[in-house]
Amino acid sequence: MAAPGAPEPQLGRYRVGDVIGVGSFATVHRAVDERLDDVVVVKVLAENHSLNPEIRERFIAEGRALRRVASPHVVAVHDIGESDRQQPYLVLEHADRGTLAARVATLRADGWAATPADVLAVARGLAAAVEAVHAARLVHRDLSPGNVLLRTSPEGVVEGAGGADAAGTSAVVRPDERLVVADLGMSKDLARSSGLTVAGGTEGFRPPEQDAPGTVDTRADLWAMSALLTWLVEGADLPRALDAALRRSLAGSPARRHPDAAAWLADVERALSPGTTPSPDRTRRPTAVVAAVTAAVLGLGAGAGFTAWLDRPRAAAGSASVAISGPATAIVGEPVTLTADVAGTEHWVWTLPTGAYVTDDDTVRLTASSPGDAEVVLEARAPDGTALTTVHPLQVDAGS
Repeated sequence: MAAPGAPEPQLGRYRVGDVIGVGSFATVHRAVDERLDDVVVVKVLAENHSLNPEIRERFIAEGRALRRVASPHVVAVHDIGESDRQQPYLVLEHADRGTLAARVATLRADGWAATPADVLAVARGLAAAVEAVHAARLVHRDLSPGNVLLRTSPEGVVEGAGGADAAGTSAVVRPDERLVVADLGMSKDLARSSGLTVAGGTEGFRPPEQDAPGTVDTRADLWAMSALLTWLVEGADLPRALDAALRRSLAGSPARRHPDAAAWLADVERALSPGTTPSPDRTRRPTAVVAAVTAAVLGLGAGAGFTAWLDRPRAAAGSASVAISGPATAIVGEPVTLTADVAGTEHWVWTLPTGAYVTDDDTVRLTASSPGDAEVVLEARAPDGTALTTVHPLQVDAGS
């Protein structure tokens, strides 16, 4: 910001004002487009980094990536330029209502906890943004509360997120606001590469495949979306089906996550539909699980078509663990019962071969319609936050 009485610095036709954000590589200013008489944001690459060709090109690539994405839920880039000191800058849409991180912090200071309307408002805007990013053959790679912004919507314009619906009115994305995703500085262009990328992302919202150099695809963003909603709903009394929906895309293996943002949103909306049961406040006891396992074994009977009854290896962290007990084989048309052997955690999620999920049930009952190989996954989270996963393979035979 200029000293009192001094003219504000100028970048082309943009009169640069207050600093509203400082990152590792760039500084973000509020500015005025003097030609259009409009408030914008100018993001300027730091002078020392402007001399690094790799960082310089990555900064410019962010502007090009934003230009490719057509969505009211992704920050628009208006212009790109270079200062007299050879610092490239981007001119971006101004999100005048701040970040999602700041909004939630303010609400929590007043004792707020997320409602279904809050979750849906964020999820719908986020899914719309991510769908547009993926349609442009990009992976965002850094979805976090600080990179999700809020801006005023034009009067009378329906943005598809925020406002009121059957779930009520959101305090997070208000009726006159639009959620927008920013900062594609780490985005990966899938059309120009194999997906190999360097490590990166915001701690706590970074999928496991981004912890080190490796391959990423669009499912990395789905993990971050679920992590972001998990952060949003902390301390809230919401249906346990929501936890199951979010856990699916928090799977360590991308193959077990939702296939795309639309499927992710459909699960979230289904979990929050009217009549869904809130999460119970209860503690699981290993003795109750053992009793359920015993009942399931006694109920099998002879000639059920099983060739083995297996106790699968546990996935454990400290005193918490998950395992699946059940048959390794089954026959088409004959039911199979699998049992959760869970200790030290309150909630768990089954993922069935159909892609459906079941939360907190001690047993699941499956009937195969065709022969082949399948797997059932049981996931939970230890009290220290460690993800626990076990996979139970099933070989399905046609029978006689």
